Amino acid sequence: MYPKNPISLPKGMDIHDWMDTKKKQFPNHLQSDSPYAAVYKIVFFRKEKTFLGSYISCSAYLRQTKGNTIEIVEMASMINYSDYTKSLSRFNKGGDLGPMSEKERTEVLLPCIEEFLEPPPTRN
Repeated sequence: MYPKNPISLPKGMDIHDWMDTKKKQFPNHLQSDSPYAAVYKIVFFRKEKTFLGSYISCSAYLRQTKGNTIEIVEMASMINYSDYTKSLSRFNKGGDLGPMSEKERTEVLLPCIEEFLEPPPTRN
């Protein structure tokens, strides 16, 4: 579970509106599926690569809770060996990291989730 749960959504947005903005914000870095009414399964690819050139990615379930908040649960990190910009089957080209030590959690998993949560750039 994400230690900063629950996450407040921007005013006037539900999880579906928010995920639409995330898909626009990260068109080449985010894959998502909505298996249930107010739940999304995501895989997010970081902009930063490992020193070996692999992609760091994370997966999680996002679920809307009371009001305009979400919880992030069932998080996992992955190392992806394919080029996500060319591959359509991004879910199948890597391996989970785990079980994770606290160091891997703080140096790999949480920075990936934090990058996904960054707000979109503001337009002037």
